[in-house]
Amino acid sequence: MESRQQWLTRLKNELSNSPLASNVAFGFILMGLEKLVELEFECPCNPTWNGVFSSAFFIIPAVMAFTLMLIIQGCRCDTWCKKSVSLSSFVPAIVWLILLFLDGQYFACAMTDWKGRFVLVDKAAPQKWCEPTSEGDVPPQELMLRSQQLFVVSQVIGIFLLIFICVGLVVYVVRESCHQEAEQQESNVAELRMLTVSSLRTRT
Repeated sequence: MESRQQWLTRLKNELSNSPLASNVAFGFILMGLEKLVELEFECPCNPTWNGVFSSAFFIIPAVMAFTLMLIIQGCRCDTWCKKSVSLSSFVPAIVWLILLFLDGQYFACAMTDWKGRFVLVDKAAPQKWCEPTSEGDVPPQELMLRSQQLFVVSQVIGIFLLIFICVGLVVYVVRESCHQEAEQQESNVAELRMLTVSSLRTRT
């Protein structure tokens, strides 16, 4: 029992002290959550509610992920958060947005401006769209093509966000390595000065 508590305490400390570790853990959790949400997602296929309904999937989990990261990193209202910790707290929210944009159906649902029913596209990848239930001015084939274009636009947005995260991660790693190297050099110089001063004092 004690070893289990020690393991949990060590895990909590690791997540609190390492933004990278906590972000990786959150990333895997969000990937599983997105897969569960994807199975249950049903677009209303109503222009009045499509945008609001889909926006809830984008905004609410992202805000929750950001808030949980602030709590894990030890940020409170009565204390100032470090700049690096504050920036790293945005990563899970951005990862969630990337997952939704890469999926495509959430953005496509939000941008759908015709009434219909949410069905699976035949003879295609597992992709759903709002099939019109009544004949309108625009033929269903054109609406399906427009829906597939919305999927592509959504995935392009997700790819750009993913590139942004990757570039930010590379910059962060390079900056941290340079900062550690500079600190190491400063400590070496300080030790050399102390040795020089002590040697001069012993001579006198």
